[in-house]
Formats: sequence, structure tokens, C-alpha cells
Amino acid sequence: MRYKIGKDIIVRSENAAKPETQSSAYLNKLISRLEPVRSSFDFGCGKLRYERAIAKTTEELALVDSEVQLSRTQMIRGRSTNIRNHVGKSNHVHAYTVGQFAALDRKYDRGFCINVLSVIPSASVRLGIVQLVRAKLKPRATCLFVTLYRNSDFTRMQKLPNCQPYGNGFLMDSLRGYSFYGLIPPDDLAGLVKRAGFMIESIVLDEGSAYLWARTPDGEPGPTQFEIRETTENFQIRAT
Repeated sequence: MRYKIGKDIIVRSENAAKPETQSSAYLNKLISRLEPVRSSFDFGCGKLRYERAIAKTTEELALVDSEVQLSRTQMIRGRSTNIRNHVGKSNHVHAYTVGQFAALDRKYDRGFCINVLSVIPSASVRLGIVQLVRAKLKPRATCLFVTLYRNSDFTRMQKLPNCQPYGNGFLMDSLRGYSFYGLIPPDDLAGLVKRAGFMIESIVLDEGSAYLWARTPDGEPGPTQFEIRETTENFQIRAT
């Protein structure tokens, strides 16, 4: 997804996406121990960092991201392709833009939102995404939110001449365009998830990342309609 800041800055969140080879051993182990469910989604799937691990725990998997991320050519497991083509022949893995995902007339048993919120420079977009995630889950379903809250590299990176402070992190200007890197303290993450209507089940901290399991309550569905606008320069979402 991309976010426009002011007149000239366009943050490209795809710059922060990492491949499966850079996945977290801790998170892979956590996912492998989950009880199987019928349906799951990976919101902000990026370069499919955890797609294979999640797919082993579910009969059906929805990969959700921006049109840019789903259609751009990139290296996926050693092959130059795009996400749509990569999953096109699968019977149980499907790719959706955020708008397509929101329009689906169905709900899921489990959700994942891994290293997504930390790279979004807009607080309102973060809230809209968490609200949408909740809206697409069944009652009493769970979602795992993972965000960075500490990173030793950030102190060094923030001192670089191509970096500038912004919000709860900083903007970095590179040959690939602007990227945003933010830190979300565990208490702030819990507050955001609660604001969207989730119940907090647990928070575990490991190596600078917060792993928060949240559950949807019975009843009180919260917002179910969303206004989503996505262009090649900006992404916006809000509950209506």
C-alpha cells in the first residue's frame, strides 16, 4: 500500500516487505503449533513471508494486500512472478485487494496481521485496517497482530542524512522511494485493538516484537461498511 504525505512524499510500504527467507523462527514455530481451522486470512501478505506456514494450518487462505503488491513483478521463492500468478492455480489460496476482501460476503475463522501496522504512517488508516480485520472474522474468532516496538537498528538509521522523524517513527528516502519505519509500544497496540472492538487474549514480547492475540466478541459486530480508496499514490480506509 502507498500513502501520500503532504504534496511530494509517497510512502511505499512494499519497500518494507521481506521474503520467506527472512521469516522469524519464533513466529514460524508459533504458527506451526496452531490448531487447524477451516479458513484464515493474511492481511498485508507482502512477499508471502508466512504464506506457506499459515497455509498448513487452514483449509482455505486469503492473501490480502494492495493492487500494487499483488500485481507487481517480484522474486517469489526464486522465481520472477507476481502474487496473483503465483497463487492462480491453487484451489485453496486466493489473492484479494483490500477492496475485494472487504466486499466478500463471508467471515473467517482466523486472521493474521503481521508486521503491517508498524509500516503505516497514518493512525487513521491503522484503525480502519484493524476495524476491517475484525469485521471479516466470525464471532469468537482470533487474530494475531505482530508489530515492532523496539529495534536497535532504528537508532543508527535515524541518524542517516536521508531520514527524517515522522509520527512514531521516521521516513527514509532511497532509490526505491520513501519508506516509513515505526515502532508501536505494546500498550499502544493493545489500545488500538481494543478501540476496534477486539478482546485481548495475550501479549508476548520477543526480540523487539509484540505478538498480540485478539478475539472477536459475541454480538456487537462493530463497523461492517468501509470506504476504501486506493490509487498508485495513496491508500485510505475508514468505517462508514
